[in-house]
Amino acid sequence: MNVWPLPRITFRELSTIRESRRTALITEPAVWATLKGHVELPVGIQAEPNRRDRDFFESLGETLPASIEVVYGIGGELVIDAAKMVSYWSKKPLVVIPTAFSSDTIFSPMAEVREGKIVKDTVTGPAEEVIIDWDVIGEAPLATRGAMIVDVMSIMTALLDWRYAAQKNHTTPETRLVPWAVSVAAGLAAQAIKIAPAVGSGAIDALRTLLDLTCLTVQLNNQLGHDRVSHGTEHIFAQIVKADPDVTHTERVAAGILYAAALNGQDSTPLRTALEAAGVRLDLLRESDIRAAATGLADYVREHDLPYSFAAEQTDNQAVNAALAKSTLLTATVKGANSQG
Repeated sequence: MNVWPLPRITFRELSTIRESRRTALITEPAVWATLKGHVELPVGIQAEPNRRDRDFFESLGETLPASIEVVYGIGGELVIDAAKMVSYWSKKPLVVIPTAFSSDTIFSPMAEVREGKIVKDTVTGPAEEVIIDWDVIGEAPLATRGAMIVDVMSIMTALLDWRYAAQKNHTTPETRLVPWAVSVAAGLAAQAIKIAPAVGSGAIDALRTLLDLTCLTVQLNNQLGHDRVSHGTEHIFAQIVKADPDVTHTERVAAGILYAAALNGQDSTPLRTALEAAGVRLDLLRESDIRAAATGLADYVREHDLPYSFAAEQTDNQAVNAALAKSTLLTATVKGANSQG
């Protein structure tokens, strides 16, 4: 088992960057239009990915010119995942400059990659360096600025699944329940809920705490060699729920947290309150898509041989409907979503 490290994290203004290595830049058009005058990069090639298909990512990495010495990923979730894959396939070091705390992919050794209809975590190793400019993070839109709080709060429902799998003797020797890890993870999630309003207001102290909580969550996954402390039913829900292209993976996970909590008999309301306080959007999914994902969870877990969770046994429509009613998701859909097919 490999225990991956976190990236080196440096805090500085983008104007202080003086890169001398010939650079492959992975970014977004709007982001680069805003930041290109603040970052000094000798760009040899530039890509602006709009999808996360494995073949697309691998082709970017395999066709990178030999003269390129470093990869820079500047932007959000998709850009960073693409940059990780390009770095991995080209064997070039990676520097990440996030424009928001939108996802833990900034710090993790994984990239989310689509294979057919499924989005899978692919091991790439972490970035060599992550550069944080607090002015850039502070100016990010509310919906993305602190959205990676979802990746810490998902601990709340993932631990329920992990415990349940252990009770049913459905863990492996590698994923056996580890009490100290459960205790540490629960403390991280509790602190995330506590700081949610300050994260939503853009307070730098709270955003720094969120960074620390996220890094500790990622490193706990790294130490254990699996992600059962933070990935459960809520992430499976996020994989299968249909959504418009502008709904991020993190936002789908947030909805999954509310459903997973209700499915486990928990009150979803405090979790919803915290997520909304942090600025996470929860009103983007259609009711028909929410119902389809909820009713399809058990079959999906079995079909893809996913780690055992409470969702694996929920084949009773009455129980699923009761959980949906408690999740607060159905009453939250907007923009006429309840009437859309």
